[in-house]
Amino acid sequence: MQTENTSQDTKADVKSAVLKEEDIVKESWNTMTFGKKLEYLWMYYKGVLFGAVILVCLISIGITMYKGAHTTVLLNAVIVGGDNLKAEWLEESFAQYADVEEEDGVLQMRTNIPDDGGGMTSTTALTTLMGAESVDVLICPKRVFEDYDSYDGFLNMRDVLGDKASGYGDSVLDNGVRLKAGNILEKEAMTAYDEIYAAIPANCQNPKMAAKFIEFLLQ
Repeated sequence: MQTENTSQDTKADVKSAVLKEEDIVKESWNTMTFGKKLEYLWMYYKGVLFGAVILVCLISIGITMYKGAHTTVLLNAVIVGGDNLKAEWLEESFAQYADVEEEDGVLQMRTNIPDDGGGMTSTTALTTLMGAESVDVLICPKRVFEDYDSYDGFLNMRDVLGDKASGYGDSVLDNGVRLKAGNILEKEAMTAYDEIYAAIPANCQNPKMAAKFIEFLLQ
């Protein structure tokens, strides 16, 4: 009986101590600095916070995968050495030109491949995208264009543009286009290199929209 009473007294003491600590925290919370509050939360609730972060990440990944599976991609354009801050402008400008509405699908402008003079980073990334059939139009400097063109990696541009090809003069090459000085990308400082080339990979998934994008660049 004495042992049972002792156990109950111990539990009561522990409960009382916890309540006192909670009262102390409640009283001091409003006077804590932001840093102290974070320190307290991390010390006592880091397990919960870590779990919450993981849950948020999983939800975010799930949403991204769901959107990817239920989104119609109308065009995948890769701009080597492109300005990431101008990607949204390019999407909106082309959407207006091609009369593309939001409900029609998405236009993706990738600008995350650096113009590093043929370095391993850009070569690996671009080759991976091309091999995965994730590029409808490639915008790049002359060196990159010639590298892939030497492997017959592009569609014949005269066939793509058809009767319109002659109207663009010497801007149209056999397997791509060379944009003239003062082109829309140059005016907006989309790239840093002087000569801008554009081509459509042979495994392009959206050839009609790719051809329209080429016309947009040549205007």
